[in-house]
Amino acid sequence: MFRLKELRKENGLKRSEFAKALNIPATTIANYENETREASYETLIVFSEFFNVSIDYLLGKTSDYVAAKPNITSDKLLTQNEKELLREFRTCSSTGKNRIMEYAKLWSKSENI
Repeated sequence: MFRLKELRKENGLKRSEFAKALNIPATTIANYENETREASYETLIVFSEFFNVSIDYLLGKTSDYVAAKPNITSDKLLTQNEKELLREFRTCSSTGKNRIMEYAKLWSKSENI
């Protein structure tokens, strides 16, 4: 049992948003989720790091939601505040996300004055 779809939904991501974040076609993500195509080892690692789960959990080999070791050289490493903000952002509607982005840009500009 491949848990990709389950993890994506738990994180409030639409397939298109998830695909865009990883620069993978949404149709490819759909094929992985429907298990009509198998992900490469490299892709499994990307999914594992993105959701911070072990590959065994991702593949359904264990029910333990064991976090993968973070790759400290990865530019995808986020602080706890960034992770929390991203989690909240993903639960917002498109309108809410746009408002948050506008506010962040305005705030950033005011900080740089």
